[in-house]
Amino acid sequence: MRRLSNTRRSFLRAMGAGFAILPFARLLENSVAQAAGEMLPLKFVTIYHPHGIAAEYWALRSGETESSFDITYKDADPSIGGVCSLQPFDDAATYGKSFKDHLLVVEGIDLLSSANGHSTAGTILTGSKIDGNKPQNISLDQYLAVTMGLGADTRITSVNLGVGNDQTDVGLTLSYSEGGIALPKIIDPVQTFHLLFDGMTSSTNPAAQAAAARQRTLDQAVVDYDKWDVNRLRAKLGPAEQAKLDQHLTSLHEIEKSLAAPSMTGPTCVVPAIPDATTFPQLRQYNGGEPYFDAITNAQIDLLAQALACDVTRFATLFMNDLSYAGNPLNLPPDNHGSVAHTYAASPLGMNNQPPGPTPVQSTWVTLAKFNRYAYSKVARLMQKLDQLGALDSTIIYVSSDMGNPALHSTRNVPTVIAGGTNGIFKMGRHIKVKDDCPASNVWCENTADYTPTANSQILVAIAQAFGAKINQFGTQPNTANVTGALSALTTPGT
Repeated sequence: MRRLSNTRRSFLRAMGAGFAILPFARLLENSVAQAAGEMLPLKFVTIYHPHGIAAEYWALRSGETESSFDITYKDADPSIGGVCSLQPFDDAATYGKSFKDHLLVVEGIDLLSSANGHSTAGTILTGSKIDGNKPQNISLDQYLAVTMGLGADTRITSVNLGVGNDQTDVGLTLSYSEGGIALPKIIDPVQTFHLLFDGMTSSTNPAAQAAAARQRTLDQAVVDYDKWDVNRLRAKLGPAEQAKLDQHLTSLHEIEKSLAAPSMTGPTCVVPAIPDATTFPQLRQYNGGEPYFDAITNAQIDLLAQALACDVTRFATLFMNDLSYAGNPLNLPPDNHGSVAHTYAASPLGMNNQPPGPTPVQSTWVTLAKFNRYAYSKVARLMQKLDQLGALDSTIIYVSSDMGNPALHSTRNVPTVIAGGTNGIFKMGRHIKVKDDCPASNVWCENTADYTPTANSQILVAIAQAFGAKINQFGTQPNTANVTGALSALTTPGT
């Protein structure tokens, strides 16, 4: 049961016993609590972008400090507009305001996947090495939403979105249930809309409300039959098959939750328009979907922002894609992977100061930085939408890639950004550097039983603690020191 503040208890008593069945009761309760000075429930979004980072246009520069740093790089190469890849977070002309004070950039974080970089996305939220083509434990979003039960109060416990690829191979998704079982993600914004908002109506028209109620009744009948059929089959199967059916029953429970919330009210909480599918007639990578990835990404972000603001869900992941097609809006080579990521010829900074590799080529930094800036522009879009809807200050947005230097497939010094307001728990408006990462000779951060780099598990522990979790470890590694402790630099400046 939720522990209620005095303000919330007084409000619920005043509204009476029938209030809970009214349209979007929780949203109104949250609004009253916020007006009384309480913080809104904390929300957590994880965003993945491919292709690592061009460190030359991302890292702290000489003379900058943790709290005094430039993310416009006005004197940088004019061929990328004189800006660094983080520039969208300080672009009031495009996003209405600067979000630099809602930004925490972290250099030096390593992903201890013990795998080739392309398989390392599975480590971002699990803190686990990849063993047997999967991580060894649950992802943080699912630990918070399901294990801790923090998603039980919302219509949708958690949601996993993607762009272009709905496969669940270890390098292609972020969210995992117990035992490292990959969870599906939605790549069609129309399906995202139906999951988040079906059966809801902001209309006061009795006919519209009655139609929505009829549809919910029909959907519930289908769910009831499916549950009966699963339970009938379950008694005839062995333990392994029963476990699979139990997972299906959990999915059915999620559908039932979504059928329980009839409508929405409130000044910032409206049912958004269903996305126009004609703007993305193809969805899939390698099947003609690439020219529509930008529109798909925007649609997914806009729906997610509205769902978070409406308290439809508090936990989400978004697995972004690149723009690999001829004539893309960034004027990048059609093969972003082969001709942008793999051609990156880094400076000593991008090589993490390890022995020199190929001769540094600045033009390769520029092309990769263009894509990095594009990826961060989508995060800035989410921040803009959440800010407009009054939900940014109560959200933690964790942004990462599966590599640092993509030409090496290196999992050392992966680009790590935390954004949002975090309900004041993390100290934002900073660019920090943590201790040295994996040894220079070990670009894949393998054999981590021998040393303790600053692993992303320390970020995961810090986020879990922000949600009230009484844990000091998160992840599965040969050396437990690599998954122990919260990164104190997130909350304490100067550490």
